[in-house]
Amino acid sequence: MDWFPIAKGTQEVLALGCADGSFKLISKAGRIEKSVAEAHASAIISIKWSYEGAAMATSGEDGQIKIWSRGGMLRSQLVNSSKPIYGVCWSPENDSLLYCSEKNLTIMPTLPGNKQIQWKAHDGVVLGCDWNPANNLIISCGEDAKYRVWDQYGRQLYNS
Repeated sequence: MDWFPIAKGTQEVLALGCADGSFKLISKAGRIEKSVAEAHASAIISIKWSYEGAAMATSGEDGQIKIWSRGGMLRSQLVNSSKPIYGVCWSPENDSLLYCSEKNLTIMPTLPGNKQIQWKAHDGVVLGCDWNPANNLIISCGEDAKYRVWDQYGRQLYNS
């Protein structure tokens, strides 16, 4: 799930991904504003609002990443893989998505003409990732019982 707080001219909305491949947009009052059935072929593992709140990304066991409008309309299918995608998050500029699948982290641009960056991040499956908008650093955690900090080019800065 991911919460989008109040922004100018908008209301607070919770995006909730479900095991059946659907997602729901829920208001602060608890009312279901939108329910999208069959958004993915199987469980949605990660759901994340863009920083300005105009779009939302979902990823799942079906190996897909989809971008949705704030109102829950499908905008694009960005990734179609055969492996589950365990985490997805937006770049600070909202022009790329970072995602983790298998042992890799991948930065996928949302605009045509830009190249994706992919690197091996862990010795086991990467289970989660996030991109800090304040300092542009990336963090990942994996089944190898480590967490790592990266710059936006895939260079490791810290490992624990």
